[in-house]
Amino acid sequence: MTHPSFHPGVMPARPKAPGATLSLVLGIVAVGGMFVLLVPVFLAPLAWYHGAAASRRVEREPERWSGGGEAKAGWVLGMIGSALMLGMLGVLLLATLGVTTIAGHDAGYGT
Repeated sequence: MTHPSFHPGVMPARPKAPGATLSLVLGIVAVGGMFVLLVPVFLAPLAWYHGAAASRRVEREPERWSGGGEAKAGWVLGMIGSALMLGMLGVLLLATLGVTTIAGHDAGYGT
């Protein structure tokens, strides 16, 4: 009698690379959550990092790890979220500079 979980000719499922699912979840929360509340966009660089690391792990040892698609999706979402974050910080910087310039401007009416 064979072991119940052993099936000849069938390879057992490979575990997902560490960080693959995490990067996908962080990427979804960062990009999707940015439109609801701006704070989650700061998770995007973490999604980018974990996605890249997991993707490299899968490419280096494809016979050992799965989850390359999740890792790449999280990586891409992390890049998109990081670009959105930089754009948002740029707009915030321009707005701050504009407000300080206007506040320091003297209209010349002796006020």
